[in-house]
Amino acid sequence: MKNPALISPAERRVLAYLKRVGRREVKAIARSLRVTAMAVRHHLGVLEKAGLVKTTLERRGVGRPHYVYSLSASADAFFPKEYGTLASNLIRVITELDGEAKLARIFEHMKEAAVARYSPRMAGKPLRRRVAEMAKIMTQAGYMAEWEQLDHRTFQITEHNCAIASVAQQCQHACVCELAMFRELLQAAVSRQEHIVAGDPCCRYIVQSQQTRKPVTARRARVE
Repeated sequence: MKNPALISPAERRVLAYLKRVGRREVKAIARSLRVTAMAVRHHLGVLEKAGLVKTTLERRGVGRPHYVYSLSASADAFFPKEYGTLASNLIRVITELDGEAKLARIFEHMKEAAVARYSPRMAGKPLRRRVAEMAKIMTQAGYMAEWEQLDHRTFQITEHNCAIASVAQQCQHACVCELAMFRELLQAAVSRQEHIVAGDPCCRYIVQSQQTRKPVTARRARVE
């Protein structure tokens, strides 16, 4: 999907129009937006290439088929969402009705579900690859995560974005469960060194292997 910042105002108008009306042909879009059909075709071409618009070929009796344009599922991300407000309100209501302990159990259940979902992606991998996979999982979830190896048994995961910032600022259970999830999936000692909620520019985790090297046993020389 194309970066929202790269969509021009004219292309956004086309997206907004299709959001309101559903499906339309080029002529109908051009007439409603008061632009030329050529301009609409250009904008639709850009949006279709970006995966935001899809084309359907319709036949209506005798004659040439009609090309009808509509939004793809990916285009939904371009329109306002209030997920953060909704989540914050749910947290407040749950706490007021059932108490903090109930909220903690909900987040714990969510953490367990995440561990069950991602465990297969960790199975059979050494710690280095588990750390890389963990960073990939968090990036896919919107956290802009990256990782690096600090020494033979120590790694670092850095999250440059908090995808649930409004929730994390309101409820400590979110961050507590994220740390617990890291520990369970990585099967390693994990500590948080920086925390966005605390005012740091990122969330930074240190991951250390729990395996220790076996001591070398000195061999006694044979006496001939």
